[in-house]
Amino acid sequence: MIKTSLIIKDKIGFHARTAAIFAKAASDFKSEIFVEFNGKRINAKSTLSLMTLGVKSEDKIELFINGIDQNSAYQTLVDLVESNFKN
Repeated sequence: MIKTSLIIKDKIGFHARTAAIFAKAASDFKSEIFVEFNGKRINAKSTLSLMTLGVKSEDKIELFINGIDQNSAYQTLVDLVESNFKN
């Protein structure tokens, strides 16, 4: 299992566009992928679930990845967040 913290730098946070981009990227992997924020853990492959977290700009999320392709998933999702969701 991989666990890491990420800062969401998008000026709005996880909103429809960023949540959809993140969920689509996460869905490309077989691994289980979860995002945790303020004590709530959700399936990162769900756009709606990501939006319900209420993540704003500069908030820190925890990312949990577990599975056969966890290293690739980790690198892809970290790169996505660090590039401010430029896919």
